[in-house]
Amino acid sequence: MDIDEALLEAEDKMIKTCADYDGFLKGVRTGQASVEVFDRVHVDIPAYGGIVPLKSVAVISRQDASMIIIKPFDPKTLKEIEKAISAADIGITPTNDGKILRCAFPAMSEERRKQTVKAIKERLEQHKISLRNERKDALKHIEENKGKAGVSEDALAKGKDDVQALVKQYEGQLDTAFEKKSKEIMTV
Repeated sequence: MDIDEALLEAEDKMIKTCADYDGFLKGVRTGQASVEVFDRVHVDIPAYGGIVPLKSVAVISRQDASMIIIKPFDPKTLKEIEKAISAADIGITPTNDGKILRCAFPAMSEERRKQTVKAIKERLEQHKISLRNERKDALKHIEENKGKAGVSEDALAKGKDDVQALVKQYEGQLDTAFEKKSKEIMTV
């Protein structure tokens, strides 16, 4: 693998790492109702071919700052959807009125907000470790080019500097996403 391929592969993996963290943050509860919390919910409905995402069997909408309404396309699937939301462990207990599900988002206590910020910070660190591992792999691939014909010491050094710049860039993106979400969580 030449230097450019190593850089492209490393950047691709770093982009995926940042996207994974963003996806995780979307599912984290804040003090307000958010339809993104339900992105992780999957429903087992045999008529739909087994386990499917909630948003493919129901309309999910925000009624107000503390209430989400879930209206299934097929009213017969209401019980399965209710069961899936309860099993998803997102801290929401749906109320079934026979036609729709109402999901009230209770206000988070100060202690719960701090615990949530701590949890997303731990996940941030895991993703930063992933970035550093990707840097390590890229540097190893770049180092394999040492001594090959047409590869100068300057090209190797530039490749290593480029990898470090990528890590800084994507760590910055992770930090920005963390700061934004933690501010959102701590806002009452």
